[in-house]
Amino acid sequence: MTPTGPDGARADGGGRSTASARDVLAQVADHFREFETGPPAPPEPPDGPLGWPGYDAARARARERTGEQESVVCGTGRIGACEAVLLSFEFGFLGGSLGARTGDLVETAHERARRLRLPLVTLVATGGSRMQEGMRALSQLQRVARQTALTRAAGLPQLAVVRDPTTGGGWATLAAGADIVLGLPGAQVAFAGSRVRPPDADPAAYTAEAQYAAGHLDQLVHSHELARTLAHWLTLLTGGPSHTPDGTPAPPEPAPAPHALTRGRHLEDVSGRHLGEEPALHLGGEPAEAPPRRPGERAEAPPSGAGPHAVGTAPVPGAPTAAPPSGAGPHTVGPAPVPGTPAPAPPSRAGTPPGAAPSSGPGVRATASPPGAGAPAGEGVPGPAGEHPAPEVRATASPPGSGPSAPGAPAGEDRPGAEPHTGDGPDAPADGTSAAVPPGSGMAAVARARAAGRPRAAAYLDAYFDSREEINGDRCGGTDPGMRCGFGLRDGRTVAFAAQCGTPTRPAGYRTATRLLRLAARLGIPVLTLIDTPGAANGPDAEAAGAGPAIAETFAAVAESPVPVTSLLIGEGGSGGALALAAPGRLWVTPDSYFSVIAPESAAAILKRDSGRVAETADALRLRPQDVVALGVARGIVPPAHHCQ
Repeated sequence: MTPTGPDGARADGGGRSTASARDVLAQVADHFREFETGPPAPPEPPDGPLGWPGYDAARARARERTGEQESVVCGTGRIGACEAVLLSFEFGFLGGSLGARTGDLVETAHERARRLRLPLVTLVATGGSRMQEGMRALSQLQRVARQTALTRAAGLPQLAVVRDPTTGGGWATLAAGADIVLGLPGAQVAFAGSRVRPPDADPAAYTAEAQYAAGHLDQLVHSHELARTLAHWLTLLTGGPSHTPDGTPAPPEPAPAPHALTRGRHLEDVSGRHLGEEPALHLGGEPAEAPPRRPGERAEAPPSGAGPHAVGTAPVPGAPTAAPPSGAGPHTVGPAPVPGTPAPAPPSRAGTPPGAAPSSGPGVRATASPPGAGAPAGEGVPGPAGEHPAPEVRATASPPGSGPSAPGAPAGEDRPGAEPHTGDGPDAPADGTSAAVPPGSGMAAVARARAAGRPRAAAYLDAYFDSREEINGDRCGGTDPGMRCGFGLRDGRTVAFAAQCGTPTRPAGYRTATRLLRLAARLGIPVLTLIDTPGAANGPDAEAAGAGPAIAETFAAVAESPVPVTSLLIGEGGSGGALALAAPGRLWVTPDSYFSVIAPESAAAILKRDSGRVAETADALRLRPQDVVALGVARGIVPPAHHCQ
């Protein structure tokens, strides 16, 4: 509890929030309408439940000074294109503290949000519980926590913005309990007020920046970007399934699987306009930021398959494309499609939807891209129970030693006696990457997946989404830059994503992915996972941070997800650390990937084989993409986008 003085000034020596509750509401929302009536205020004795001397006079002065009846203003308004219930705290009213009447208003706001099925946005500036009401005030935190839980169970998104200051129980319930937490740079954000901290404590540890670094805030957003950022987040988080008249959510369709990306290929949009050559992506041990996307650049959804596909066979060059059904929009069929057949002609695309991604600020990694080209998703993987699945189309695999269809042969047909068609001959690229065909040996697969120029998660996310926002941290004090999680718009539909960036995944990375998966499940949003890691981080620090429990929770979140999860292996698939993000029955692989129970070098060491037998061990592990399909772990190999045009 942070005490407040008789006139509302905080007694801990901190500074005040300079913007009033209504100033902030006017900044972020249009057409705000305050709730006309709240619950009737119960009668109370003079100077409140404790008889605190001067409490009635302090409240009267606060009302006169601020024009507000309590420390929170509640109503509805429009942020971008989305209607929302808003709560804005007035720090000038007794330090924005929570009393019994504040609890009444917060409870009413949540009840309205659930009845109207609207998201809830809380603009927090508070010193905590109101000292003058004692335990009556402190118990309001229980009411707030219960209302937050009920709104969460109703499948409605909750966003919080922490202003200066946000301390005490207000931080621990109103703010930290939200699904997405944004912070204003420089704000004081902490459970402990300045007068109740250790005397030698570093003030920087109690700021929004410190909370962001520890994974407790999702983004730092400057005040002039707040309206755009909130609008974009609301567009994303309300993009889940529609509801039937009785309020039952319709089951979401799975996210389409991305095409494989290649290095140095020439890009064209749907009109055939040349867009230049994609630059080599230099991505080392640490995940790099994605390069800016050029107008129209994106990967189409994998085309639908009408029959079995011989693993590793590129689509027949020059195959005709089919026009989309009359009246069909982009991605009208959602399940992850089966690669290997011609793509339908994509329709023209609309521009970025309302609430475009904000410009980047500290902690903001959102990207907003101009309109691009997209192809409709095809038939493919059935959804969970209750969906109407598209016809099952199982990819077929050639047995070891046999090759896929010879060049020019129809997809799905093997020519007897044909030589295996792989990307490891004399004409293979020097960097180990291949445009369309899988590798011919185990070590070739490993080399290709480890190639520095291979496209990583950043390139896939840029190609797949029109715009996106990312969450930050596991809410347990940890972050992992090698795991990027968030929500994005693709053809007007929201898809959640969890993407490994090619580094060993830390426990915080798995916990962040689990947080993303469970939030998407509550909101009814399908999930795309991109798998690329040599394995889970295995140092002493990772073990102390709970690597095993964190991986177990990710496995469980994928297994129990009520929304469909689509997975694509884009590089290294290192043992259980990679498998944790793989959706059973909905896993696809790229030609530049491998999946193995153990790295071949480690396997050779365990078997006490010398280094000259690592390649032999890699072949024995059957870790190539076509082997993973043959073993029944993956559904098929996705081709590059330009092989489906």
